Amino acid sequence: MKINRLIPIIVSSLIITIALNAQAQNAGDPVRGIQDLVNVRGRDGEGILQKRGYRFRWAEKSDDSTYSFWTQTKTGRCISVRTEQGRYVSLVDTGTTADCDRGDRKRPQNTGNSSSRPLPDLVGARAGQAEGELRRRGYTYRRNEKVSNTSVASFWVEGNSGKCVEIVTSNGRYQNIFYVDWHHCHR
Repeated sequence: MKINRLIPIIVSSLIITIALNAQAQNAGDPVRGIQDLVNVRGRDGEGILQKRGYRFRWAEKSDDSTYSFWTQTKTGRCISVRTEQGRYVSLVDTGTTADCDRGDRKRPQNTGNSSSRPLPDLVGARAGQAEGELRRRGYTYRRNEKVSNTSVASFWVEGNSGKCVEIVTSNGRYQNIFYVDWHHCHR
């Protein structure tokens, strides 16, 4: 009689185990629920991933591709997004959170500046002199982009966080400095 009571419990446990294993993802498997982003422009895909609960972690360039790593905030699952020629080519499970954690850098010490804008002390500085100061502070130059006939935007990677910083220069002076999405520094 006791065996008859255990059979439904065992069967239920097996069904649950099979269902969970069917939903499990392995490293390299396409991530379910976001494959509609294949062939989407990278800048558009980034916003969509964020709206769907993913948080950008870091990115690296390799030959003609850029690989970005994202964490799903609900589950902690790490995914890799491969971008070629500005479009998403694949979105796959990495199989481990270590791939997303690899891009973490040491956090900067609290300087007492609660501003969310980087480098407020350099707004108004002469561009030529301020570039040396940026390098001294650990920023790495990536590229320039003409904004208008009198303005240029330069993109720098912040060394302690890996964030992308845009600096708008006009008439030889830094006019505006702010954080922008990672892909601006990885073109």
